[in-house]
Amino acid sequence: MAMLNRVAHGIVAVGSGSRQWIIVESRLQVFDLRYCLRESVEDGSGERFYDVLNPIIKKNDSSNNFYLTREMYNTYLQDVKNAKTIAVKKSIQYRRLKRFDALCIGNEDKLIFPMESGSEDIRYYVCNDEYFDIIHAAHIETGHGGRDRINHMLKKKFKNINVEAINVNLKMCETCQKKHSMPKKRLVVKPILHSEMNSRCQIDLIDLQSNPDNRFKYFMVYQDRLTKFVIIRPLRCKRAEEIAYQLLDIFTLFGAPSILHSDNGREFVNKIVTSVCEMWPQVKIVHGKARHSQSQGSVERANQDIESMITTWMEIIHNAKWSESLRFVQAMKNSAFHSG
Repeated sequence: MAMLNRVAHGIVAVGSGSRQWIIVESRLQVFDLRYCLRESVEDGSGERFYDVLNPIIKKNDSSNNFYLTREMYNTYLQDVKNAKTIAVKKSIQYRRLKRFDALCIGNEDKLIFPMESGSEDIRYYVCNDEYFDIIHAAHIETGHGGRDRINHMLKKKFKNINVEAINVNLKMCETCQKKHSMPKKRLVVKPILHSEMNSRCQIDLIDLQSNPDNRFKYFMVYQDRLTKFVIIRPLRCKRAEEIAYQLLDIFTLFGAPSILHSDNGREFVNKIVTSVCEMWPQVKIVHGKARHSQSQGSVERANQDIESMITTWMEIIHNAKWSESLRFVQAMKNSAFHSG
């Protein structure tokens, strides 16, 4: 059973016993990772993960790959420690030192990738039997993020966790399989060019009347088109007064955008939005066609991602109050890796 320990403010260590790996640094803990790892052990995800991964490891078995058994790990660690104490080194010892280094952390030696001069970034090597705990924890931490998000997060801390192992873990995740089974809209998105942050923003409303959270029946997604930064706010209704109030709160915090896109103007063409424009003359309402690839594509993708994160949060926390998840989902969405 894997265990997690908070070793510093905002830092979590994953591992069992003395084998602990720091994987999260200065990140908001959205989900209870202890609970998630316990669930993964109870449903047999770890066993199924290694049932698939072990044949792949055997197929790629060679001295050049980065899959390390516990025996290989200890052997390389000892070789590096010995090579660093020898004055006249052999060629194999130079090869070891080029590929590996040893670092003592808390009275325990760790095998790491050699650090560049002046760099403080540490990238650890891990054993095969630690892959699942680390990848699964990163998967949950990114809000059931996909391959690229997990890889982007882990490659900062680990040297030998590869995309192949990440893909195996993703296939074990029932939540992600349900998400991928949903039909995708094939849109060819023509990008809208932006000059700077807050030059063009977009807003959309998500209707959750079928699953109300007390007085909240909608939530609003406000997105900066350049940075993909989002702000999510729960709404009791879609009356213009409440939307205008939320927009003014955002505008007075971040400044008003030069151009504000809306979903065909259905929520904004009224006297309240007109008053917002009068208070902030630089705001220009651009009425993009609903679900139009040129104006709505980015927000539609963000909306789908956010709805998936909310569903995952509710399933993991066992909390039907989706409004309580919005601030955490917002934090995850804004800290996620974007390819472009």
